[in-house]
Amino acid sequence: MKKNFATFIFSMMSIIAVVVSCKNDDDIMLQGTFPENLVVDTNVSTDGSGVVEITPSANNAVTFIVSFEPDAANVVVGRGETATYKYTMTGQSSYDITVTAYSIGGGNISSTITIDLEVSPQIDPEVLQNLAGDGSKRWVWARTTGGHFGVGPNTGDFPEFFSATPNSLNPCLYDDVLVFSFDDNGTLTYTLDPGADGQVFVNWTEVNRFFPEASPEQFVDECRDISAQASFQSEFNVTDNVDGTRTLSVGDSFLSYWAVISGEYQITELTENKLTVRGLSQPFNGDDPLAWYSTFVPEGDTSGGDPLVSVFSNLVWSDEFDADGAPDPANWTYDLGNGDNGWGNGELQSYTDDASNVIVEEGNLKITARAEASNGQGIYYFDDLQLFDAGGVSQGVIQDFEGAAPAFTDFGGAFSAVIANPDASGVNTSATVAQTTKPQGSETFAASFFDVSTAIAIPANPQLRLKTWSPIANAVVRIKLEDSTNGENFVEVDATTTVTGAWEELTFDFSAAGAFNYDRVVIFFDFGNPGTAGAGFSSARIKTEGLQEFTYGRVAARAKLPTGGGTWPAIWMLGGDYLTNPWPAAGEMDIMEHVGNQQDIVFASTHDPNNFGGNARTGSTLVEGASDEFHLYEMEWTETEIKFAVDGIVYHTVSNDGTLPFNKDFFFILNVAMGGNFGGTVDPSFTESTMEIDYIRMYQ
Repeated sequence: MKKNFATFIFSMMSIIAVVVSCKNDDDIMLQGTFPENLVVDTNVSTDGSGVVEITPSANNAVTFIVSFEPDAANVVVGRGETATYKYTMTGQSSYDITVTAYSIGGGNISSTITIDLEVSPQIDPEVLQNLAGDGSKRWVWARTTGGHFGVGPNTGDFPEFFSATPNSLNPCLYDDVLVFSFDDNGTLTYTLDPGADGQVFVNWTEVNRFFPEASPEQFVDECRDISAQASFQSEFNVTDNVDGTRTLSVGDSFLSYWAVISGEYQITELTENKLTVRGLSQPFNGDDPLAWYSTFVPEGDTSGGDPLVSVFSNLVWSDEFDADGAPDPANWTYDLGNGDNGWGNGELQSYTDDASNVIVEEGNLKITARAEASNGQGIYYFDDLQLFDAGGVSQGVIQDFEGAAPAFTDFGGAFSAVIANPDASGVNTSATVAQTTKPQGSETFAASFFDVSTAIAIPANPQLRLKTWSPIANAVVRIKLEDSTNGENFVEVDATTTVTGAWEELTFDFSAAGAFNYDRVVIFFDFGNPGTAGAGFSSARIKTEGLQEFTYGRVAARAKLPTGGGTWPAIWMLGGDYLTNPWPAAGEMDIMEHVGNQQDIVFASTHDPNNFGGNARTGSTLVEGASDEFHLYEMEWTETEIKFAVDGIVYHTVSNDGTLPFNKDFFFILNVAMGGNFGGTVDPSFTESTMEIDYIRMYQ
């Protein structure tokens, strides 16, 4: 409340102060009674802590504003109150402190005092041990953990603008080392080692601070050698602030990433194995201040987290997958089919209970996702879209898929990509072609489109020809030409395939088309019919619903993950009341999710009515060899928090309380999905891949 009042006082009094300073009697009368006899009592600490207390008093004064340092926030106090401030610069220093007294009408008088203060390092021994070890400790970026680097508004406490995924930033950041040291004389030294290249990662708004002639690209940070302009070594200190926060000061140096220019960072977490800080920056280009978040781990520690210490040790249930054959019916049932086209996520697979998709053998549960385009059903190819005039003379090739692939946009469940020609024969022997897959459950209008840089000259040249390959004859192929800036301007023409499993050239007559800006091409296959049963992908999804359900405990699952673009394996739990309390109200805990399009990055999430889907509380970490070796995925679930770990190291923690749905029975689900809103684009060459689970155990 005091700081808010300070903002109000300054905005109101900035003009009044100028008027009063003229000491005109008429002005003073207009302002009311003028404060008199301003007295400033000081209490300067002598223990090296840097704490100074100011207690002002004055006749006719109701409010006092105390300015301790030019760049620090002013402190507002009332009559009889004390303003407390902590100076952090070590050594002997002198400070000017200005106190201004205000009357009800706004009249004011000021007084400035000078204090001499000696500040000695006041670091708690445990803090110093965590930060600098027994004399020196080297820290590196927690690059394998999601959120190790981020940015948000300075009014918040989390990186809502950007949070880095594991290992995703420029290598010139990751080779930096922070070194904190101390000696027998109590001298504290901080050194930034920028690595062999001598470069650090510089925020794009800061580049011109060092290189005025540079032209940095907006939002693109740069690797720069600023060793001649910035300090890479200084003293450091850690102070406990009166508001309960803790500040790490590195003087005029910085913690690897150049954006926070004050040299002071709030420590949000410090343990033997982790250092997380929040720093405020004032961008050099005048943009609004930002809050930057950085997480470091000791050099040589790639885990980025603390060991999981469990409160649960009693094994209450497990499946060791020791008996070959189908999964144990005492533990598992099946979800089957396509879940009304993708289980709400736009997934492409259909789940089965077939042994080719789910089986226990060689001591492991194996869930295999497979491409199931039997006899080519549901998969179509096209190539060489050409424009012709009314006389049948070619006016050029619009797209032949031999150069840079166009950016396809898919809808209705279909998906397209450029691949090697699977049947280079007949009328089409080109090297690459476009493939459209229309999986089972996709819409009758499922298709893909791409844009062209030059509008197609229709109807001046009224004919399009397209080479197609279809698994069936009499399939309707529709070409729709659109104006990408106005969806009401379009034209559609159909043609029909005549052969099975071979290339042919179809002709489309656009002579009746309107004269629009046709810069978008949409191509539909088997238009009017849903996706073919033989198309798409098969997989399995098994669950313990109604058989094995639990409240609280530690889950441990040892697994080796599938690979390939579009694969989406998961080990997760769903609230047992989901039928009467639909998702997300029922709650969801994702112990492990992985997507083949981000190989070796593993995710953990919780979903609830306030945080679900793309807004779920999600963490991620790098697990090298996730698809080559078995790793242990764990979740520690209590009334107060839920922790997620890989190979015994915690990388994501969320809170739990009575307002959340994580205080009741949940059951397990194991599955491998394909595509969808998280799995992403499926690699056109994908054939099959397997998630293997050695065991899953529940401790309470």
